[in-house]
Amino acid sequence: MMSQRFSMLIKIQQEREEKLQALFIKAQQFYAQAEQKYQGLANYRTDYIQQSQQQGSAGLQSRQYNQFVNFIAKLDQAISLQAKAVQQAKAAAEQRKQSWLTMQKKRKALELLVQRNDMAELQKQLKQEQKNADEYASQQLMRQRALAEL
Repeated sequence: MMSQRFSMLIKIQQEREEKLQALFIKAQQFYAQAEQKYQGLANYRTDYIQQSQQQGSAGLQSRQYNQFVNFIAKLDQAISLQAKAVQQAKAAAEQRKQSWLTMQKKRKALELLVQRNDMAELQKQLKQEQKNADEYASQQLMRQRALAEL
């Protein structure tokens, strides 16, 4: 049947699908890590500002204030870069997901094609068997009539 002829092709499609799924999972994990890093930086910035404000209530020297401002600027820059990394990781994960789902659709379509063809071949075979059975019954009837005429 056709399914035997296409079993290798379906197997190859499944392997490709599994590889794409693995790539999607890795991309999703990378995205989650990037998001965690972003949240960590944002939380650190908030904590640092709160601690600095508490210390600053006692009064800050201009040098300490400049260090504070410079450090916050560096944190802001790091947060901005990490936000871009998060967006890129999210886009990559989504692209890999779409590739995986597309391959999954192709495999399912191929399996459906094979299944439909197998059903068509089975129906053809059943029709042939019915035709043979009808022909055999017809020949039996003709023999019985021929014997009855004798």
